[in-house]
Amino acid sequence: MIYQVRTCAYESSNRKTHPRAVLYCWSCLFPSIFDGVHNRTTRAEPKAGPATIYPDSAQTPGAPNPDITQGNIAITSATRDGQLHRFALRQASLAALDQTMKAYGFKDSPTDYELDHLISLQNGGCPDCVENLWPEAYGDVDHPMTQVQRASWNRDNPGSTGVLPGALEKDTVENHVHDEICFGIPNAKMSSLRKKFPPTIPITLQRGQEILALDWYACYLNMMDGNKPCQ
Repeated sequence: MIYQVRTCAYESSNRKTHPRAVLYCWSCLFPSIFDGVHNRTTRAEPKAGPATIYPDSAQTPGAPNPDITQGNIAITSATRDGQLHRFALRQASLAALDQTMKAYGFKDSPTDYELDHLISLQNGGCPDCVENLWPEAYGDVDHPMTQVQRASWNRDNPGSTGVLPGALEKDTVENHVHDEICFGIPNAKMSSLRKKFPPTIPITLQRGQEILALDWYACYLNMMDGNKPCQ
């Protein structure tokens, strides 16, 4: 999910994107910070789902935000006017989506995709890093869908596997991972998903980022299988 900026100390939803998305690279300035996640994501490891639901690990290995650490997740916050991240108009996200689709060689309708942070912002993902952005489909190769169409399909077909999980399903994983990261932190702001999928164990910020970067779908399967923890 590209639009949410939330740590354990603040919960919000701002349907805008960063003005310098895909134009500025934190990892070029702080390469050592990204080595851990990058090395894990470029490793050829088996994944729980088909290749089409994941980004190209060479282009989008994922990148964390160096300003958010395990030591400050309980106090890090963001205001609605963008104290931590200055957001541009929605047109900026459309331009960034067009750029990432071209980089991926996608020629179908951009309305069938969400410009996604592989490591989401509420889980300490880098907002500006090219290597953390990718065009994630709402549907799948055989069932192209817009966000509205996918949401409608999910409501009409609960529990169905007829269409592969996409951007909306990854959003649920991002929220659940956020809740596991914040689990046990006093006065932590949990997601709206906490009632349906309550967290049962705490995980570190780094582990949460690895779950998203390496195999978010494995976590999704755990959630669907009796709310097993994503650890």
